[in-house]
Amino acid sequence: MVLYFDVVLLINLLMNYMILYFVALVLNLKREFGRLFLGAILGCLFLISVISEKFIMLQSFPIKVVISVAMILVSFPPKNFRDFLKTLSFFYLISFMMGGGVLAFFYLLNLRQNLLTNTLILNNISVQWWILLISALALFLFLKFIWPLLYSILSKDTFLALMTIVIDGKPIEIKGLIDTGNDLFDPVSKYPVIIVELGAIKDILSKDLQSILEKGPEESLSNIGETIASSNWASRFRIIPYESIGKRKGLMIGFKPDLVKIQHDDKIKTTKEAVIGIYQRALSPEGTYRALLNPILLHD
Repeated sequence: MVLYFDVVLLINLLMNYMILYFVALVLNLKREFGRLFLGAILGCLFLISVISEKFIMLQSFPIKVVISVAMILVSFPPKNFRDFLKTLSFFYLISFMMGGGVLAFFYLLNLRQNLLTNTLILNNISVQWWILLISALALFLFLKFIWPLLYSILSKDTFLALMTIVIDGKPIEIKGLIDTGNDLFDPVSKYPVIIVELGAIKDILSKDLQSILEKGPEESLSNIGETIASSNWASRFRIIPYESIGKRKGLMIGFKPDLVKIQHDDKIKTTKEAVIGIYQRALSPEGTYRALLNPILLHD
């Protein structure tokens, strides 16, 4: 079977994009499609050497390192040198995880493409392209569903943040977990959602609103309109769709706060661009935290 150059280019472009996406997922970096795609294109530069031997130098170790650095700089503009090194390190780590080291060598060592078969030849090791795709899928499932669980269990102290939510001039402090699995956004404003236990914020809610929200989102939706219609809560009110295990389509009641202040890692982030999602049950059995933060809220 002949594997044409355009197919090889597409496969490598997809692999590059997935690696960059996984790096952003693990490190809670901002994921911009345009930047990730451009970084993935840079990672395919070495393929020019397949077309012409004049560009064989693109397969050398120093050039591979330069290309990797360029991919990181374009995809995730670093704030400082330390952040850059951390991102680059995870780039190679995830490359090793995706395919047992195949893609890490892919960036660092001499790679030759065999265009006469349906495999990629890596230093005399034959690797079928579909194996890479399966590896990428397995890694995605691990990082998307298993990693957040390990992240919260093993690193609770590191990834806890103290939040102050202000509504109508009333502040309330809540400890929240920076949750990589929380990728909820308000469909109207596109603001990230902070999931908060009802019990943690009930002191800043009216008695009528408390009693309605305690009934659960489905029952609350039918009664909340009358309660907030004549108050300033009407402009704050949000309905947030979500999906979870065992529930394909759910609705979460939320509201727009005046201000949210987040203290984490000796830094304070203040924003008005957030939505509070109400959760009727406890988020942490031990009570260690009472809110789940969308990681994007910590970005500058």
